[in-house]
Amino acid sequence: MFKRWLMIKKLGSEIDLDRLKAVLFLRKKGKDKDINNLLPLLSDKDWNVRNATALTIIKLVNLYPEKKEEILLKLHQLLEKRSLATKLSVLEILGQLRDYSSKDFIKKIIEESDYDLQYAAIRAIGYLDDVDILSSLKEVVYSKDYITRRAVIFSILRIVNSVEEEKKVELLTPHIHLLIQVYLELNELDEVIYKILDYGDPEQFPGMKPYSEFEIIRLTSLIEQYDYRVPVYKNFAKIIYPLYFPLNS
Repeated sequence: MFKRWLMIKKLGSEIDLDRLKAVLFLRKKGKDKDINNLLPLLSDKDWNVRNATALTIIKLVNLYPEKKEEILLKLHQLLEKRSLATKLSVLEILGQLRDYSSKDFIKKIIEESDYDLQYAAIRAIGYLDDVDILSSLKEVVYSKDYITRRAVIFSILRIVNSVEEEKKVELLTPHIHLLIQVYLELNELDEVIYKILDYGDPEQFPGMKPYSEFEIIRLTSLIEQYDYRVPVYKNFAKIIYPLYFPLNS
């Protein structure tokens, strides 16, 4: 009991290591009432303390689900008012808690924020395993920032893999360009892409998008791995056209 009291007191210590030890202690021995004591440390000056605090809050909220609604409300308030460092930690928590009520908050951040916060929001929204979120990623998947783009790619992959197998063609056909981008970067989702080209509802296909000659060769090779079927090539031609780079005269 005394050790617990001492550790809680150390949350306010001026020594970084003391605060970190206190947070890690609460991850193992924390109670529901300790979660509120941890929230201020999401703004701690030390990254290790902030990161440990986020992971501890995630564990305790999952352990005491009756506290979830209260804590989520406070996290939303932090997301609107605090510093970038705090927001990064909050987004990680919201994502790992799979808080669907935060979806609109996170989508807005993806659409309006710079790379640092956008990256964290993309990671967070990927945890939600919600196909509807894919529409929010269709612009940032082509980001020139490598880290942001990779975060999008892995979030798309996570969401696609969360869809029940028998529903993948129906739900993912409108997002085939996103799946193609995952394939081009990670060499994943080839089977899903082929099934969409083969069985997808033509009315659900998105508009055409230009691809480079190299990308088209890769996609054609993907199709050729499977049995030849005319509908596949017809659907391929409906959504893909070559990107030409005219020579300067």
